[in-house]
Amino acid sequence: MPAPCPPSLTDRRRLLKLGGAALAATGGGLLLGGCSSVPVAPPLSRVAPFSAGAGSDGLPAGWRLHVTRPDKPVTGYGLQRIDDRLALHAVAESATSGLHCDVDIDITARPWLRWEWRVDRIAADATVADDDQDDSPARVVLGFAGDPARLSLRDRLFADQVELFTGEALPFATLCYVWDGQAAPESVLPYARSSRIRYLVADSGTAGLGRWQAHRRNVVADFQRVYGEPPGRLVGVGVLTDSDDLKGRAEAWYGDLVIE
Repeated sequence: MPAPCPPSLTDRRRLLKLGGAALAATGGGLLLGGCSSVPVAPPLSRVAPFSAGAGSDGLPAGWRLHVTRPDKPVTGYGLQRIDDRLALHAVAESATSGLHCDVDIDITARPWLRWEWRVDRIAADATVADDDQDDSPARVVLGFAGDPARLSLRDRLFADQVELFTGEALPFATLCYVWDGQAAPESVLPYARSSRIRYLVADSGTAGLGRWQAHRRNVVADFQRVYGEPPGRLVGVGVLTDSDDLKGRAEAWYGDLVIE
């Protein structure tokens, strides 16, 4: 059955008046659930390619919108031909939201993730290292399965708040590759509200702006480095472009994401 929709604006205000941290909990780089009236398709054994074209909803086939902050504008996503390729185009005007592809992949058997992205400009003070400046023009977000009984009380409470507010459960662990405005490449940065969400800086600052940047990462090795343990199955892949904290404009293009 489809996941329940997030609370209405009235209900969200009531949650806030009751002291609920649910709204604040959904800030930052999370890739959370959006409201949908149609059932979610079964998970895929590969990441759906943007180059395959759009589905009936206009989004890339196999992808769905994930609303990270229901109280803020959403990032616009659509397919665009650029530099002789069909790519995902993202534009955030003081906005935040992501796209998500449900997968079920044994990442230990296929540990490499390959992608390209392009960013033409970045706010110099944007960085995921500061919760008040947590904007990034480009992120690739990976969600992993695991035993929820291992979560700390703080992480369980956070996950419960997110599920209450969005209608979807958080992955056991999340690894985000980001283009950061300040932090050096290969930096590992924590997420302020949960120890089960962490960032790894793939590109930084103005270096590479205006050109496609190609990446090939060993996800198993990166996860081991970031979390100090091997990953579970890969259950979700997402992209996210946001500019809601600094109230500016962020724009990016994403090429196909390939697990190999």
